[in-house]
Amino acid sequence: MTNSNNTQLVQATVKQSIQPLLENISSFKRFKGCYTMVSCIEKTDKLGKQYWVMQLSDISTFINVYCFNMNNFMRQLQANAIVHIEAALKYADGQQYVRCAFLQTVSDESSKELLDINGIAGCYCPIPDLLPRFKKLVDSIKSTHLRQFLSDVLVNNETGINFLECPASIRHHHNYKGGLLEHSVDVAERVITANQFINAERDVAIVSALIHDIGKTKTLAPNGTRTSLGMVVDHDELTLEICAQALQKLDINEPQSGMLLRHILTCSSPGSRYGYQAITQVALALQAADKQSADEHYSTTSFAQRA
Repeated sequence: MTNSNNTQLVQATVKQSIQPLLENISSFKRFKGCYTMVSCIEKTDKLGKQYWVMQLSDISTFINVYCFNMNNFMRQLQANAIVHIEAALKYADGQQYVRCAFLQTVSDESSKELLDINGIAGCYCPIPDLLPRFKKLVDSIKSTHLRQFLSDVLVNNETGINFLECPASIRHHHNYKGGLLEHSVDVAERVITANQFINAERDVAIVSALIHDIGKTKTLAPNGTRTSLGMVVDHDELTLEICAQALQKLDINEPQSGMLLRHILTCSSPGSRYGYQAITQVALALQAADKQSADEHYSTTSFAQRA
């Protein structure tokens, strides 16, 4: 291999080691990026010296990172903070581990600029097999602004964690931890499989399907009970509130997509007496896929329970 090829390989490796998925870090001697700090535990080694084991997560997996000589800083960290880390892979007693070389917190505003949907803390998902399906749907969205919209709604906040953990209902369909994500992914897959949407329509269809029940992140708890807010407010009434800032940002770059999303997410169900009727094919397709997903799952689980 020529020196030129060697240089290109090193440059490619360096570029890939910046914000890699955590499942891929074993490919690099060093890496850096921004991730969710899920937990941090103080420990003491055989010589009585303190160190910290920090758990980081992204959509792909979670890892333990060992931090030394950072006691004062580590004690100030809050769970689910976004941190910028530079780390190296080391070996001790024949075992590979990740050692922190540099660490700092990242502000909420900065994290929205630095992270995409890969930054969602997948360790909270009780059904990990759903995450690759979810990621595949998001990665298929061509519009960078709509992908950023999803990231703004779901990454580095309580909404995103609840989206992974909460059920889709209490006693009806997908009524278990992770059911909301499973139902949302199922609806999105049904919408794009059953319809010939292309380009902007397809992008909006995926996004609206994934967040059509986003209000349930505030009305349902992961343990299958209603929250205090859920006792007095229906989940549909919270959709635009949760998405408000992300929609305002989307309006700057893709106002038409913002308008379509608002219509699709708020138009009335078939047969209802009030509200704007669905007037786009995407809205009609979403309503049909939503009903099919709920009805088929409820029928299947009910039959299994009776059997």
